[in-house]
Parts: sequence; C-alpha cells; structure tokens
Amino acid sequence: MLPLPTGDLDSLELVGSGGFGLVYRGWSHMLKMEIALKIIQGAHGTNLKRLMKDLMKERDVMQKASNPYVLRLLGWYQKPESDLLEYGLVMEYMPNGSLRSLFDNICDVPWALRFQILHQVVLGMNYLHSLDPPIIHRDLKPCNVLLNKHLDVQITDFGLSKIVGATTSTAAPCFAGTLSYMAPEALNDINYIPNKAYDVYSFGILTWTVFSGEEPYPGIHAAVIQRCVSEGQRPRASVLDQYNEVKMVPEAKELMIRCWNPNADDRPSFHDCSESTTEMFDAYQDSIVSAVRSLQDSLKKISSSDQLSDTSDYSSSYPEDLFREIAGGVTEEAKQPGTVNDGDQLELQEPGHTDSKVAQDTSTEATIKEEDVSGKEEVMNKIVKVIKNSGDYRKVMDKFNTEGIITSTDQKQLDSSKTLKDLGHHTEKLILTKFIEKPHKIIPAIKSIFG
Repeated sequence: MLPLPTGDLDSLELVGSGGFGLVYRGWSHMLKMEIALKIIQGAHGTNLKRLMKDLMKERDVMQKASNPYVLRLLGWYQKPESDLLEYGLVMEYMPNGSLRSLFDNICDVPWALRFQILHQVVLGMNYLHSLDPPIIHRDLKPCNVLLNKHLDVQITDFGLSKIVGATTSTAAPCFAGTLSYMAPEALNDINYIPNKAYDVYSFGILTWTVFSGEEPYPGIHAAVIQRCVSEGQRPRASVLDQYNEVKMVPEAKELMIRCWNPNADDRPSFHDCSESTTEMFDAYQDSIVSAVRSLQDSLKKISSSDQLSDTSDYSSSYPEDLFREIAGGVTEEAKQPGTVNDGDQLELQEPGHTDSKVAQDTSTEATIKEEDVSGKEEVMNKIVKVIKNSGDYRKVMDKFNTEGIITSTDQKQLDSSKTLKDLGHHTEKLILTKFIEKPHKIIPAIKSIFG
C-alpha cells in the first residue's frame, strides 16, 4: 500500500466525524487527485488502541477487496503531532455522496438508475463473499453505498467487516451493525456470528429503501424494532404496489422478500441475486446513459444552489458508541435530580407502555445552572455530530416537536429555512440551546430515531 509523505495532502476540509476520528476531503499532490482522508487523532481518542486496531482492520479488509464496485484504498498517511501520531487511510473522494444522500436530495430518481444501483451492489457483495476467505460486510445500508462521479456504486465502511475464519481475541458482538438492517437471527442469539446470509438480509432491506426512498421503521424505539423484526415483521412491502406497472418492479419485490426471509437458509446467495438483477439491469440498458446524465445535471444544479444535503458518507461512526459516550457524559457531568440516568435511557418502552419510574423521572425538568454547562461542551458537540451525520434534520426536528422539546416559535424559524444547509445551521444552534435546558429529553429522543 502506497505511503503518502508528510505534507502531501492539501486543502483538507472536514466532511465527517464520529467515534473513530475524523474524515477530510482534500487533494493529494502525489496522486494528483481529490481524496478522502480517514484519520485517528491520538490527541482526541480516549480509546486510541481500540480505534487504531479497528482502523488497521478496515485497512486490511479494503486491501483484500479490489473490485470496481468496492471503494478503493489508495494509500496511508501519517503525520507527527507533538508527541502523538495521526494515522489515516486515503481513499478516492466520492463527489455524489451516498445512496442515502441521493434520495434525500432527489425526489424522483430514474428507475434505470435504481436498478443499476441494485445490480452493482449485488456484484460488489458477490465479489466480497466469493473471496477466500469470504468478507462479511455486516453493515450494508444506504449510507455505506457511495456514488462516484459517474454514479456507479462504491461499497464502503468496512469497520465492522469480518473475514471468515480470521481469529480474534473476543467473539464478534451480535449487536455490531445498524439495527434496522440487522438480520433477525442476530437479534435472537447473543452468541451469533454474522455469515453471508446476514448481508443478504441487509440487501433486502436496502432494496426496500431504493424503491421507497425512506429509511425503515422511522421513529420506532430500538426495543420495539428488535422484537417485531424477530417476530417476522418487515418494512411494508405494499409501498411497492403502486409501482406494479413499472418494468421489473414486481420481480425486484419478489427478490427483496426472498432476501429478508426469516429463515437464513432460505435466502438466496448474492450469486443467485446477480442472476435476477442482471435481468433487471438488462431491461433498462437502453435508458441508463440518459438517466445518469439527467441525474448528474440535477445534482449539479442542487450543488450550485448550495442545497445539497451535507452527509458524512465515509464515516465509520457507530451510533451506539456515540450514544454511550454522550450518556456517560451526562451521567458524570450533568446529573441532577429528575435527570434520566444512563440505565434509564436504555429502558426503551413500546408506545403506550411507559415504565412508571421512567415516566416519573422524565416528568421532572432538569435544572442546569450556567456554571454547570461549561464542562459539557464536548457532550453537546457530540450530539450535534450525531444530528449532522444523519443528514436528516427534518426527521429529528419533527421528533423534537412531538416530544415537546421545541416551541412553535422554534418550529417557525426552522420552517423558514430555504435550503438544507440553512436548516442544518438552525438545527445545530437549537440543539445546543435545548441541551442546556432539557438534556434528559434530548438524548432519548435522538436515540429513539437512530437506534
């Protein structure tokens, strides 16, 4: 792997952040191209050894995964910083963001492109599963499917990936991943180790998002999602019925349902999926070029008008890690009578079945004095990062409105936002203000959205 010399990277601009460190967009003088730099900053990492190990693991996986539809690892970069060392992975920068940001910014994605995306995801995943030993991605979702300048798929974020047969000191946790895309067998077995069928299930859910444009189970508590998915519930397949007359949609719906089958043994392999998606892709072959050009023009117009949704699509930001840090910060720094403690926050209840203790705690407003707030800046900033990394400001604000966190005046200011960037700025400012007033309401509300 190519080492980039100190000082090679220029014009670095922060585009993502999370529990792993930071992601920058920049320019490599050696490579003569725009790059994305994913780094661990020793000066800021409380779990530096673990984070470095995770980054090295991701590096090793990416080196093995050389495929047109898997994001390339171009090199590595290190820079001395006082007595510490910044170490990072250098990847090609994806100017069109992720599949998630695509649907956030474009209301009517051409059908030809949707089928091309599904086909390319299948080809990339089939490659990973065909390696010896296979690579299990474990976090296949729209945010981890990037789009290059030609709108071709680039599967990314291998921070959770597992090389089958590799030895580790501890068993892989079954809850590593994104809850809405996790296979039901992973939710039922504390000793579960992800296999190929796990990724196929995730692809089934991803297929639903490609047709609906939405994320599954919005606003549903994590505990409810876990129980209902384990019992066989899935996103409403009926939302695709309105497209029954669209070419190949019925066939795609059938494949989707096969992929999220509750019995892992009955799910198709990605090789089997490729036979179906090849047929779908071929049916739209004549429309692909015009669809890509049309969408590129639309994205260019949105970008030039500064309305493009700002999402950190290279981030290996695990929400559960961030929430654990946030909750811990509140417990240690802002514990007041009436404030929900870390244990209470994890007791997620199904709507209509509120635990009496939690209800009693959350009914009392936490009083935080001015001098108590100064030590909580880091916690507040982490909450803002969770919101920014989601790229879905409206969903978050709708939740806050429902929970009574924001006032009608606040909502009017948010509604006055002319662009997503304006909405993002208003959201950040509002979050910082409301956290001071109502920390015990902010954290459970965010956690109920992102699981």
